[in-house]
Amino acid sequence: MNEKNKDTIKEIQRTGKTYVQKRGCYFIQTSQRLFGSDWLENRVRSIHVGEGSASACHVFGHTRFCWDAVLDGIGYVQAPLAYPRERRMNGGENWLPFCIYSDGRFVQLSPCYWSDYYAVNSRAPHNTQLAPWVARFYKPI
Repeated sequence: MNEKNKDTIKEIQRTGKTYVQKRGCYFIQTSQRLFGSDWLENRVRSIHVGEGSASACHVFGHTRFCWDAVLDGIGYVQAPLAYPRERRMNGGENWLPFCIYSDGRFVQLSPCYWSDYYAVNSRAPHNTQLAPWVARFYKPI
């Protein structure tokens, strides 16, 4: 979507990007410096007019973890195909098909392990400490 065409479709706007655009979408705390982009998040928000609208949805990929949540008024959806073994390992055996829009409106949020987890547990996206269950396998340099 560019400036010239931004007003063409007012009712429904979905954007897409291969990589995760909002740092808060990636659950591995130590990777916060690697994933997400303030510039890209600002671009998504400019397309969806700030806090978004009822039709604001951004579909992203490359995290390999299922995600369906609304953050600051914009829906963020990641429905990775992955390999069947990866889907089982990450709690997503029933990910396919993943409907996000039907009958002229967005469907209810789908159950997704990590977005559901963070819906009830606070996040600390700037915390880059290893999780205790991971840190025990490493020693400081």
